[in-house]
Amino acid sequence: MTNTTTVSVLEATANVTLNCEDDYIHRSILLEYVPESIYVDRYTTPFLYIIGFPGNILSFIVWIQRRMRHSSGYYLAAIALADLFFLALQIVHEAQSAWFLTVLDYPIICGGYPVLFMTCQYLPPLFVLGFTVERYISVCHPFKRERYCTTRRAKIVILALIILSFSLSSMQGYFWHYNSACQSCSPRKWAINTSFWTIWTWIVEFLIFMLVPGLVLIFNILVILEVRRMSKIELHGNEQRTSATTLMLLTVSFYLIFTVLPVTVTTSLYTTFPYGKLGMSEEETRSDPIWKRFFTYVFIKAIVNEIGLTHFVFNFFIYLITGRQFRKELEKLITSSIICTKWNAYRQRDFSTSGESTWASRYSKKDSLGMKQGVNGHTSLLVNCNNTTTTTTTNTETVVPTNPNLTLL
Repeated sequence: MTNTTTVSVLEATANVTLNCEDDYIHRSILLEYVPESIYVDRYTTPFLYIIGFPGNILSFIVWIQRRMRHSSGYYLAAIALADLFFLALQIVHEAQSAWFLTVLDYPIICGGYPVLFMTCQYLPPLFVLGFTVERYISVCHPFKRERYCTTRRAKIVILALIILSFSLSSMQGYFWHYNSACQSCSPRKWAINTSFWTIWTWIVEFLIFMLVPGLVLIFNILVILEVRRMSKIELHGNEQRTSATTLMLLTVSFYLIFTVLPVTVTTSLYTTFPYGKLGMSEEETRSDPIWKRFFTYVFIKAIVNEIGLTHFVFNFFIYLITGRQFRKELEKLITSSIICTKWNAYRQRDFSTSGESTWASRYSKKDSLGMKQGVNGHTSLLVNCNNTTTTTTTNTETVVPTNPNLTLL
């Protein structure tokens, strides 16, 4: 549900009469006549959390590695971090909207939560636009690459986009307030009556979820046309790596468009499918054409929202499929973690039994740690764990103090 809070905003604008029973009535109708829409949220979203949290954590760790700290890597690391925060905040929204828990019905949380939630929601599309423009400059205007496509400029743009996103979201903190009479979080009456809340939200949503994906699409088309032109020329070295990076970034961009636009369209159609007259009997409600259209729309919207939520979850798999350098770096991280675990386990055991000399002689065999001997007696792996660097040669092994990092050569 890419613009989840906006869905709530529009539903509240269309339905709310500011009576304390409105929320209860709306939930009761959904549970009674279209429970599938609730079940989609309750049982699909946790599965996405299980995938999204470790995926985004791994993505962030990979993109902040020294070898990956190019300008695009900073954007992708920022996306992973924003996705991670969004999923954490999404749990709160899910508890309130799908499980009907009153986790937001508190004075400070009611106004602060929408600001943080929508900030994290707006950031990924803006970051995608940032690296898409950078990729456009890099591919279509290569002579300007050194000037505009730098890590320093990427950091400045990321910071500027964070400030922009927070500024656009800050108004929601004023629109929402804790209603002490109902003991619930609801929009302010004046904001609804004057339509200012709806107009502001629609403008921001149009910018983030319509204009930004549209710009991403335009820049991607220009990049694809240039790549096709370049493909007629035999590529070597840096050009091949640039082409591989371009493919990965194009995939991320198009997946953003694929997941964001359907949610935006279904959200904009909300007023086209109003609910029917209240107070009907169950049989009349189920047979009423207006209610039937409303229930169908609610169910379809729930499915589309879940598809939109995958935008915050599946980037890790896009990197795995399309990013060769990402796969190599991830493999190195996993391998180094396994080696360090074995290294420390064997080292602790040998120190506790026979001392350092026995530990050193044991590791002259090298294979127990997965070390492979190189040509002319030189080692092909340097392991640096727990303040010691161990370099294995043909007949000897040396242990020297160093920093607690792990380096693979």
